[in-house]
Amino acid sequence: MGALTRRQREFLAAFLRLYRRWRRPLHYGVVARALHVGRATAYEMLALLEQLGLVERRYESPTGPGRPRVVFRPTAQARRALSSMWDMATWRNTQSRLLQELRGWQTWLDPSALLQWLVSSPLEGPVSEGMARMAAGLMLVFRLLQRGEGPLVIPRGRSLDLGALAGLSAALVALSRAEPHQVRALMERIRWFQEQWDRLDPLDRHRLSRFAYRIFREAGGLG
Repeated sequence: MGALTRRQREFLAAFLRLYRRWRRPLHYGVVARALHVGRATAYEMLALLEQLGLVERRYESPTGPGRPRVVFRPTAQARRALSSMWDMATWRNTQSRLLQELRGWQTWLDPSALLQWLVSSPLEGPVSEGMARMAAGLMLVFRLLQRGEGPLVIPRGRSLDLGALAGLSAALVALSRAEPHQVRALMERIRWFQEQWDRLDPLDRHRLSRFAYRIFREAGGLG
């Protein structure tokens, strides 16, 4: 199977979320309504993913008169296709390198230095590395706010919605008195982060959330 296009990856991720919510094979009409696309578009995309071995169709017998209807469910290969961006060796190396970098950083409580660190992060390269840097940055902004306004509590027990927390970047802009070009660069990275977060498989969201928790804990001893 070749690499999925961005549109195919986004559709597959959305279909997986629907399948987990409903916990049963889905008719393409249901998928179309949930994703706000046409029925023909939903069917064509599901048929394409079927050819790639990522979904499979079944036929459900009607409870009354009528023909069987076609429904789709993901295959075991579907989740692996989304998680392929998270090569585990690269992910382990990324975590180790970022932790070493932050442990040796003496100016992380300086908003301007933190902003510069984030906007200098390249968007090219492994997706997991860019996501990890942004997640670490969000946790450091948490610590900046904690220093100035008292304790902040991060909920435990399930994955953080790091995509939603990306709004903390506004606080960093205010604290650092950012220049317009820095604001544009930061917003570009935040948009990229949120788009990537929306595509992630829940397992990969959990991996990134665990790393963010670790950064948050260790940041208390930095600086």
